[in-house]
Amino acid sequence: MGTAGVHRVSVSNGSVRLGPSPGAWRVVAALATLASASFPALAEQGGVDATSSRLMSRPLIMAQAAKASPAASPTASPSQALEALIRAAKAEGEVFFYSAAVDSTAKRTGDAFFAKYGIKSSFIRIGGTQILQRFATEAEAGTFAADLVLNSGDVVNFTEEGIKKGWHESISQAGLPVLVSGEYPARLNRGPTAVVQIAPWILAYNTDKLKPADLPKDWNELLSQRFKGQLVVPAPRSSDAYIAFWALHLDKLGDQYFTQLRSQGPRLYNGIAPSLNALAAGEGSLMVPTLAAFVQDMIAKGAPLKLYTLDNTTGIEMQVLLTSRAKAKHPNAARLFANYILSQEGNKVFNDDPGGVTVYDTAGLPKGYQPPKAGIFSRRDEIAKLFGT
Repeated sequence: MGTAGVHRVSVSNGSVRLGPSPGAWRVVAALATLASASFPALAEQGGVDATSSRLMSRPLIMAQAAKASPAASPTASPSQALEALIRAAKAEGEVFFYSAAVDSTAKRTGDAFFAKYGIKSSFIRIGGTQILQRFATEAEAGTFAADLVLNSGDVVNFTEEGIKKGWHESISQAGLPVLVSGEYPARLNRGPTAVVQIAPWILAYNTDKLKPADLPKDWNELLSQRFKGQLVVPAPRSSDAYIAFWALHLDKLGDQYFTQLRSQGPRLYNGIAPSLNALAAGEGSLMVPTLAAFVQDMIAKGAPLKLYTLDNTTGIEMQVLLTSRAKAKHPNAARLFANYILSQEGNKVFNDDPGGVTVYDTAGLPKGYQPPKAGIFSRRDEIAKLFGT
């Protein structure tokens, strides 16, 4: 939740440990299962160079084995491939990820993953574009703390660039059984990444300051006199995720709408969490835009807030990014975790919040919902200037 909200959460059999962000993440992995794989099988999966394997020391062979895909026959069924992946992931024993999702979502999913596979997970919650900035900074330094990333915004472009640099592995090339079997909806596979959550942009209001009868009936009503000085808005530059929302309204309502909106004196805050804190404190009566999971998290803590949905909106697509197998400390556990949250079972767990929409059933999206358009994030400066930033 902003820089101050960066923290680490470990999930294991329902318990949570909070601690400092990792410097050098220590790895303890049981390698015996993977070391038993034949050299040809490892070479086929990209784990060992078959022409030089006889020259490698045993420790190096073991290290390469830990990075390799589970040795499975090219003709293995998705269920057989999954079993091989489970064995390899259990040998690694844990997975660590960066997440833009609220803590409760990541923890709930980690608990369910542990219950199903006995593999521990831990995560750091980081908001906005800070996740990608942190990953890139660590990658440039040659350190790769996160085995995978859950984030929205311009992640497809980021991952494509990361693949070129050897930082990432394309989700489509990772051999995930849930993709190979056809279980996961192909329309949401973005190539280098895959969508795990579609969260529509909504509004939130302070129940101490605004009555339900005074809520706007459409986006034009944000220009009403009753909202002058009362709009709480996450600054567009605080996250790429907001770009698609404002671009949608710019294309529909034009520059004049934003000229009038700016005259309303919207209060800008650096991200969704600071904005919700300000709304809860009464610094405004209505926040736009926000996400249901974040608002519900605040409501659970006693904030005087409620959700409000308008039609004709867009949303964020939370996507999974895989760290390169050659760089990740727990590559197989990462792929199993990704496979789980992309499966129907795991995706239901990940989206089990009020207002949550699983990728397997999008009927709950608002009327007139439009997914973010390709290339929309190139309009960052255009959108920011609409708010004078």
